[in-house]
Amino acid sequence: MAAWATGAACACLAALAGCASTRVPAEDGREVRDIAISSFSDPAAGKGIEVVATPMPDVEPPSTREVTETDVLADGTAIVRRSEEVTALNPATQRVETEVIDQGSTPALRVGQRWPVESLVGQINGRPIFAEEVFRQIEAAVLLAAQDPNPDTARAQVDMLVRRAFRQQVESELILAEAESRLSPEMKQGLLGWLRDMQESAIAQRGGSRAAAEESLRDELQMSVEEFVEFQKNRELTRDILRRKVEPRVVVSWRDVERLYSQRRQAYAPDPEYRLGRIRLLKDVQADKIDLAKRMFAEGKSFQEVASAVAAPDGGFWRSVPAHDGQMHVDDLADDLQAVLRPLRPGEVSAAYEQRSSVQWFAVLGVETPPSVSIFDPELQLSLRGELQATQERIEQGRYIQSLQKRWLGASIQKMELRLVQMARERYLDPLKQLRGPASR
Repeated sequence: MAAWATGAACACLAALAGCASTRVPAEDGREVRDIAISSFSDPAAGKGIEVVATPMPDVEPPSTREVTETDVLADGTAIVRRSEEVTALNPATQRVETEVIDQGSTPALRVGQRWPVESLVGQINGRPIFAEEVFRQIEAAVLLAAQDPNPDTARAQVDMLVRRAFRQQVESELILAEAESRLSPEMKQGLLGWLRDMQESAIAQRGGSRAAAEESLRDELQMSVEEFVEFQKNRELTRDILRRKVEPRVVVSWRDVERLYSQRRQAYAPDPEYRLGRIRLLKDVQADKIDLAKRMFAEGKSFQEVASAVAAPDGGFWRSVPAHDGQMHVDDLADDLQAVLRPLRPGEVSAAYEQRSSVQWFAVLGVETPPSVSIFDPELQLSLRGELQATQERIEQGRYIQSLQKRWLGASIQKMELRLVQMARERYLDPLKQLRGPASR
C-alpha cells in the first residue's frame, strides 16, 4: 500500500513538472519562466528567513499588586482596606504608569458587637412587620444621613427618617386591614373577578403574553404580575375606605372661604399706596432757593414745577406709604409730621414746615392701586375651596388613623416604633459604620 502511494505521488509530481516546463508567451510582454519541482523545496539563494515579532512591552499584560491595610480602633474593631495597584505602559504617553483601584473596606465585627440582620418589630392585624421591610425603602437616605460628622445631627436625621417611614407603613397597613375587614362575601367574590380582569388587562396591554408582561413590569415598576395586581388591589381598597370614612366628614362652608380670603386680603386685594413728595431746603446754604420756592408756591405753581426749579433729588419723590381705610399709614413718623401729612389729598401741597435748620414742603404725588382679585372670582373661589378641602382631608384622615390605631394596636405602636429606631441606630450609627464611609472613598 505504501509503495502504491509513493508511486502515485511521483506520477503526480512528474505530470506537474511536465506541465510547468512548457513556455507560455505572456500577453503583457513579460518573461515567463519555467517552474521546476526544486522551486517548491529549495529557498532562493542569498535570502534568509524573515521573522515578524511584536515587542514584548506591547503585548505583555499589566502587572498587578494587591495591597492590604488593617486599622485597629481603640475598641478592638478592625477595618481592612484593600486596593490593587495596576502597572502598565500607557500607549498614549509611552510611559509606565501605575493606577490604584480601591476595592473598598471590609469591617470585621469586634467581639460582642451586634449587627441586626432581620427582626420582627410587631404585628398589624396579624401580619408581621419586619425591620428589613422598612429599612429597604429608606436605606439610601439613612446611609447618607449617617455620614454626618456631627453624631447628634446624624442620630436625629436617622430617627426622623425611620419614624416617618414606619408611620407611613403602619397607616397603610391599618387602612388596608380596615378595608378588608369590611368586605362581605359577595364583595369578596366581586373583588376576585375584578382582580382577574385587571390581570388579564395588564397582560394584554404589555405584549399579550405573561412572559412579556412580567418583563415589562420588572423594567417599569420592579414588580411581577402578581405583585402589580396586589398593589392595585391595595390602592383601590384604600381609596374606597377613605372615600367612605373621610370624605363625608370634610365640609367646607362659604364662611371658611371668606375667612381665608380675609387672612390673605393683602395678597388678593392690596390696599392702595400713596406716593409722597418732599422738598427740603437748608436755611444756611439754600436761602435763595427757599425764597424761590415760597414765591412759586404763592403764584400757584405745582409741586413738580417747584421741585424742578430748586433741583430737588428724584424730582421731589420721597417715599410710598400704604393706606388703610382711606388713611395713610404714617405711624412711623413723628406726631407733628403726621399731623401735616394726614389731611393731604392727591395733588395738594402742605404749608411750609419749618424747623430750626430747614424748611420742608410735602405733597401727595399720586395714588397707586395694585391689581386685586375679588372674592367672587370663580377661579379664586375654587382655589381657596380646594386648599381648604385638602387641609380638612388631612386632618380628618389623621383622626381616622388615630381611631384605627387605638382599635388595632393600642399602645403597642409606640413600642414598635422605639424598637425599630433602636435597631436603626445599632445598624447604621455604629462607630464602625461611620468610619467605613470616608475610608471607602
